[in-house]
Amino acid sequence: MRASRGWVITILIITALSALLLIPTIAGDALPKWWGKIFPDKGINLGLDLRGGIFLLVGVDSEKAVEHELNSINEYMNQELKSEKVLPKGFQITGQDLTMQFFSKEDLDKAKKIADENFNDRTDIDEKDLSLNFVLKNNYLDDIRVRAIDQVKQVLENRIQEMGLVEPSVQKSGANRILIQVPGASERDRQRIIDIIKRSAVLEFKIVKDTGVDQDVLLAKYGVKTPEELNAQGLMLVPGATGTENEKFFIATADSPVTGASLSDARLIFDEFGRPAVGFSFKGEGASKFGTLTEKNIGQRLAIVLDGTIKSAPTIQERIAAQGRITGSFTTEEAKDLALVLRSGALPVPVNVEQEKTVGPSLGKDSIDSGKLSMIVGGALVIIFMIVFYRLQGVVADIALTLNMLFIMGFLSAFGVTLTLPGIAGLVLTMGMAVDGNIIIFERIKEELRTGKSPFASIEAGYQRSFPTVLDANATTLITGLILFWFGTGPIKGFAATLCIGILTTFFSNVIIAHVITSYIYQNKKVAALSI
Repeated sequence: MRASRGWVITILIITALSALLLIPTIAGDALPKWWGKIFPDKGINLGLDLRGGIFLLVGVDSEKAVEHELNSINEYMNQELKSEKVLPKGFQITGQDLTMQFFSKEDLDKAKKIADENFNDRTDIDEKDLSLNFVLKNNYLDDIRVRAIDQVKQVLENRIQEMGLVEPSVQKSGANRILIQVPGASERDRQRIIDIIKRSAVLEFKIVKDTGVDQDVLLAKYGVKTPEELNAQGLMLVPGATGTENEKFFIATADSPVTGASLSDARLIFDEFGRPAVGFSFKGEGASKFGTLTEKNIGQRLAIVLDGTIKSAPTIQERIAAQGRITGSFTTEEAKDLALVLRSGALPVPVNVEQEKTVGPSLGKDSIDSGKLSMIVGGALVIIFMIVFYRLQGVVADIALTLNMLFIMGFLSAFGVTLTLPGIAGLVLTMGMAVDGNIIIFERIKEELRTGKSPFASIEAGYQRSFPTVLDANATTLITGLILFWFGTGPIKGFAATLCIGILTTFFSNVIIAHVITSYIYQNKKVAALSI
């Protein structure tokens, strides 16, 4: 390969482009506003281990999604059977099975017909004695679990972004976990973030039928002993936290015609006594449903149920369509956070924080300093080694290495990659691999010189015959890096991204840049010996 003008121009263009892409990282907040309209403006972000912040590993109870699906089937069946004037004897949910019991064979036959028409695609349905059994199919079960994880990830992402935290990272980790990293968050933010993450924020509106202090006394008034038996009457027992001593428990309608899914907005407000509360507004169909619910039940109490507990139960004075409020013993911050989670949507299943870690900014600074030192020392040793052992060709390799690092940093900046301590390790490893490729080529050139070939012929033969070896070495490492990127999470993914980008730019710098510079030095010149 001769130092053709085309290759020289290509190298200069890539160098200029890399320098341009790196400007957002160097400039930071000083970057002009117009820059993002013309060029990428993401820049390299510092990860949790470099910047400090909060790390959370959240477990998702995806099996609850299966239970919710079976409950939905049970509720639908009860609604349809009600129109057929059939009252089920009871029901039981075990794992992925729902069993409904009936008083007569006639009732069972009616239920079987409804079940076959509506749930045959997702459940296996069979009858035994006076019971109807629903078993969710395996492919539908997998779909339920995956949907639950995806929904939780989206809700948590919305909540954390609404908090105004800088560059949070929310990603799936394995089959039923979500990894959350919030760089720059302090220890003070930790508990607030955990509370916001764990809160289900399921908002429902029900009509109150009765209230009392003792659960057993309330159930006895309706001729039942357990809350499950009460459900068969279309009612349910709900604990209360309204601040009134004689309202520990409520009997309310089981169905919720309107839920938090219909909200268009939720915000911090203050009631007539100056106490923090949460105001909410409905959108489109939700406003119409809420208007119908309140219009039909004027004079009755409306239970505002949050995460299975009645927070307030005002009496409906007139039709309400557009908006309402949730009152309680809130602090200003609690009301603000409740409004935030309501805006972000309810969690479809419970979550729990399995692992948490707070990295202080001083520890992050120490990591950055250590990373810088390792790169400087490693780079200096590599540069000195190449010059001592390969003289002028060592200088060529060092120039190619410098451009290689510029290319890597430019591409990392363009994609807005989050740089972690393992990512820095990937950069240092890339430097070693870049030099390794040059050593393979230079040693091959020496072998060609020993056979008696001319210096320029030895250069061409050396690059040509070492090409398969360099290609194989980089390709196998690239495959490993891609596997790490595909299956890894968090720091491992960052390391793999840095490594893969480094491998591609290293191959280009070894095979093209170093070759072009070497050819430019020696072509059209009568050289008796190479400085190698």
